[in-house]
Amino acid sequence: MYNLLIGFLLIVFVFVVIYVYKKNMHIWLYDYIYSNIYNFFTLPSKSNKTKDIMFLFVDHYELAGKSDRLSAWLNDYPTMVSKYRDFDGVKPQHTWFYALDLTNEEELKAIKPLVDEGFGEVELHWHHSHKSSQQFELDLKNGLEVFHKYGYMKSYNNSTHSSFSFIHGNWSLNNSRGEEFCGINNEIEILKKYGCYGDFTFPAMFSPAQPKYVNKITYTNLDTINKSYNHARISEVGKYETDDEFMIMQGPLAINFKDWRHKWHPTIENGDINGDFTQNSSKRIDCWIRQNIHVKNNPDWIFVKIFCHGAQDYKSLCSESTAQMYEYLGDKYNDGKKYRLHYVTARECYNIVKAAENGKTGNPNKYRDFIIPHPNKRDI
Repeated sequence: MYNLLIGFLLIVFVFVVIYVYKKNMHIWLYDYIYSNIYNFFTLPSKSNKTKDIMFLFVDHYELAGKSDRLSAWLNDYPTMVSKYRDFDGVKPQHTWFYALDLTNEEELKAIKPLVDEGFGEVELHWHHSHKSSQQFELDLKNGLEVFHKYGYMKSYNNSTHSSFSFIHGNWSLNNSRGEEFCGINNEIEILKKYGCYGDFTFPAMFSPAQPKYVNKITYTNLDTINKSYNHARISEVGKYETDDEFMIMQGPLAINFKDWRHKWHPTIENGDINGDFTQNSSKRIDCWIRQNIHVKNNPDWIFVKIFCHGAQDYKSLCSESTAQMYEYLGDKYNDGKKYRLHYVTARECYNIVKAAENGKTGNPNKYRDFIIPHPNKRDI
């Protein structure tokens, strides 16, 4: 009997190892386990200090000329979220990372009222495979100038062409998945040259593109090698971004032992809000918060970045499930004592990270425009 048990456990162990490598989990699992052990022993489990939750919802936004997708976001979404407010009185914020390769100027014009009415902001999403850096740079420059016509991603100073954040449509930042999905080893360098202040692509749960660091805000050098961001430093109070660094803002990536939707294994949680209507799950939402993503030495400001493909999955995103998600967030994480909830855009998230690095504390609402102003306030 003892030998049978040992044999069974050995088979389970081999199966788990194969699964971990097949799913590329070995890339990030070490850092995940190490970080959880480190946080258990170093972060206070109980504190009288208020925890500020920065809740960031980014969207790989691909309307692709589909009128039903656009209609849902123009009509159903604003009606659904308008009644919710965070601690600062701000309604839920959505960051539409609009796909450059699917640019339709009528769509850019149509969604501008969502920005003007305070529902969120528009940033850059791009599926591409380029043969040369020169062509990539030219296409980026021309694409940004189209966005500028509608008030999106304009520069706020005289030193950069634009000001924007980025999501790689093929999950292949800096050529991390090869030429078919990117092709540019110095992509980050070019993005920063044109005013990109950070990447918001990750996590990429089962992809080889996933960085080895998880549940952290990091800075990578502008190295011209594929997947250069795998070598990074952690964002920290008192340490400032240099000219040759670039911010990588990740969302939660975790093994959620409180969520067994898949029956035979705990859910691998990555903050993906898709077509399965699970965004209202308290088990998911609590898991996002538990990852405790923060600037090192400022554990009281917690950043939660979730993502979606909100155009394709509009039936889920513009549904009662999303309303219930905001209901739960407001009920549990906005009592004003234990938690304060702040709905932020990608730009505001970046600004608040910068404020934390500069030693700012208290209510982060004061730092939504710490460096980069709102897109409607960039007249230079």
